[in-house]
Amino acid sequence: MKRCQLPERSHEWTFDTFSPGEDKDLKKALDAALQLANEDGKVKWLTMLGDWDRGKTHLLVAICRQWLARGRPARYAYVPLLLKELRRSFDVEGEYDRLFDFFCKVPLLALDDLGVEKRTPWVMEELDTIVDYRCANALPLVVTSNLTMDELPIRIASRLQRESWCRVIEINAPEHRLPRM
Repeated sequence: MKRCQLPERSHEWTFDTFSPGEDKDLKKALDAALQLANEDGKVKWLTMLGDWDRGKTHLLVAICRQWLARGRPARYAYVPLLLKELRRSFDVEGEYDRLFDFFCKVPLLALDDLGVEKRTPWVMEELDTIVDYRCANALPLVVTSNLTMDELPIRIASRLQRESWCRVIEINAPEHRLPRM
């Protein structure tokens, strides 16, 4: 679990604690998340779009937890921190290449909050290369964003919906947050 780097506050975020209620968007997102988590082959990429506190990150974490429970490697990454981690690795010889290769090749990569990062040419190149590599090699990817597909970088957005195993779900549900303990 530590290698996956799930958020500290997410220890209760599982499929069992996710309640879509009667909301059709949340039900679709849950169904697609379960398909990806169970590796049934129908869904390899899942992109969940919508406002804050709609349950996107809860499902993203639940997918990671299910993979980890089966002994499958997964890596959670809040996108701005992933980029910061890559930048910091420049100072150690060989570390950048090792880390970048890891993000490209980890069996499941979960990118949380794509689109909140400051868009610079370097940022766009790094994200595009990671997404492109994973697309070319059909490696599972989960993405959450508060942006619409039209607001995401065009090259990344096109890849997120290109293949038959890609699902894009816009969640227009009411706020979905677990009660704080």
